[in-house]
Amino acid sequence: MRVTRSLVALTSLVAVTALTAACAGSTGGSAAGGAKPAEFAIDLVFDQTGVNQTFSPSVKQGWDLRIEEANAAGEVSGTTLSTTVHDTRSDPKVAAGLMAEVAASDAPMAVFGTSSGVAPAVAPVAQRAGLPLVTMYSGSPGVVDAGDHVFRVTAPQATYHHLQSEYFASQGVKRVAMVYNNDNATLKNLAETFYPEAAKKDGYEIVQSSGVSVKAPDLSAEMTGVLAAKPDAVLMLVLGQQNTSIVTQLRRAGFTGVIGAQPGIGSQALTALGAEADGVVYPIDFSSATVSESGKKFADAYKAKYGTAPDTFAAAGYDGASMTVDALAATPEFTREALQATLLDLSTKGFDGAAGAVRFENRDARVDGVMVRWQGGQETLLNPTS
Repeated sequence: MRVTRSLVALTSLVAVTALTAACAGSTGGSAAGGAKPAEFAIDLVFDQTGVNQTFSPSVKQGWDLRIEEANAAGEVSGTTLSTTVHDTRSDPKVAAGLMAEVAASDAPMAVFGTSSGVAPAVAPVAQRAGLPLVTMYSGSPGVVDAGDHVFRVTAPQATYHHLQSEYFASQGVKRVAMVYNNDNATLKNLAETFYPEAAKKDGYEIVQSSGVSVKAPDLSAEMTGVLAAKPDAVLMLVLGQQNTSIVTQLRRAGFTGVIGAQPGIGSQALTALGAEADGVVYPIDFSSATVSESGKKFADAYKAKYGTAPDTFAAAGYDGASMTVDALAATPEFTREALQATLLDLSTKGFDGAAGAVRFENRDARVDGVMVRWQGGQETLLNPTS
C-alpha cells in the first residue's frame, strides 16, 4: 500500500501541469498489504477553482470539520486522516486526468466534488480502474450508473424538487415561467424533464421556458419573455449572480407572484439582494434551520468552528466526509476490494448526517429535504401545504 505518490505520465500537457501542482507535497499512504496505516491522506478530486468555485469553500469547510472530528475521536483506530486535494479547475478533461492519476496509484479509494458537469468525466475512470469513488453533489443523471464502485452521498435535486412543485399547487399557481442553465446537467434535467412532468401532476402550466448558458452575462431578453407570459410564479434554475439579476428585474417590474429557485442559488446571492430576496422559496436537502437531531448537531459544530451558519454545500462536504470516514473505520483493510464491499454495506444501511437520515437507492443518496423561504437574511422552514 502507498507510502508516496508518483505522477503517471499523461498525454495532455495541461493535465500533467495540473497533476503536478495538485500532487505536490502529498503525504500519507498505508502499510504494506492493506493494513491500516498510522497516517492516511484521502484523495479528493475537487472543483476548487474555475466556474464551480462558488460552492467550493463551503464544501471544503464541511469536509474539514468532519475529518477533524474523526481524528479527535480516533474513529479510524490507529490512523490519522488528512486530505490531498487535486484541483479540477472545473474542467472535465483536467478532472478525468486527475482521476486517472489517482486510479493508477495505489490509492484504495477517492472522493469527488462537486459539479454535475464534471462528475460524468470522472466516474467512469474510477469504475474502470476498480477504484471506489464517493461523490458529493454531482447531480447529473446517470453518475452512479457508471458502475458498482461509484457512490453518491448527496441526493440529486430531482428527488426532492417535488416539494416545490407541491408548494406551487398549494399557492394556487397555474402559470409558471422558467429560466434555466442549459449547460448544467442537473438544472437542464430539472427544467426539461422533471418540471414538465410535475406540472401535469400538480395542475399548472409551464407558459415560458428559456435556456441560457451559465456564463450568460445579460438575461434582459429572457426576462422580457418571462414577464410577457404573465406567470403566477417564476422558477429560477440558474447559478450564482444570474439569480440576483432575475430577482432584481422581477422586483423592478412589480412582479408579485411566487419566485422559486433551487439550492444552487446560495446564500451569497440572496444576501447580496438584501430585502429584495425576501419571499424567494426553494427546496433544499439541508437548511441551518433544520429540526433533525443530526443536522442540528452538525450546524452547532460548524458555527462553533467557523462563526457562521452552514449552508447546503457545507452539509454536502460534511456528509461526504462522514461516509468516507465510516468506510475507512469499518473496513478490515485499506484495499479497493475491501473498501468497495464496505461502502456497499454502508449504502445498504444508510446513516444519520447533516442532511438528516441519508438513505440510498442503488448507491445513490436520498433524503427527505425541506422547503424553505428566504426571509430577513436567513432560511425559514415551510410546509409544502402552508
